[in-house]
Amino acid sequence: MESKRIMDNQKGIALVIALVMLLVLTLVGLSAVSMTNFETNISGNQRVYNLAFYTADGGTENFRGRVSGGEFIYSAVTTGSYQVTIGGNACNVSYNKWNRKDAEGDFVVFKINSEGRAPFPSTGRVTIESVIEVLTTIQPGYN
Repeated sequence: MESKRIMDNQKGIALVIALVMLLVLTLVGLSAVSMTNFETNISGNQRVYNLAFYTADGGTENFRGRVSGGEFIYSAVTTGSYQVTIGGNACNVSYNKWNRKDAEGDFVVFKINSEGRAPFPSTGRVTIESVIEVLTTIQPGYN
């Protein structure tokens, strides 16, 4: 009688190896799809943030341009706010004003808060704070 060992019988091993390889490739594919989805969400959030930031920055520049024309300098009002549309997005600008004197001359100092909002599915908001000093003896114009 012929003795058969279990290890000598290799029928079906190719199927087992093929199934294991298919499982490994499926897991690699699923992780790639998951990573792509995650990266897409990150880039969408970055776009909302950038849009809100540039809207707030545009509100600050809008205020600088208006101050350079003398709009808020000689007003008796010390606080105020307004809303401006920058690139189709809303920007709220608020300011506080006070006077300062030193050896260089008379200054009007503005503390500005410019809040940019990006109206996407999830609204992004960015606030920029800045201080602008304007010498009151200068001629109007963008300085």
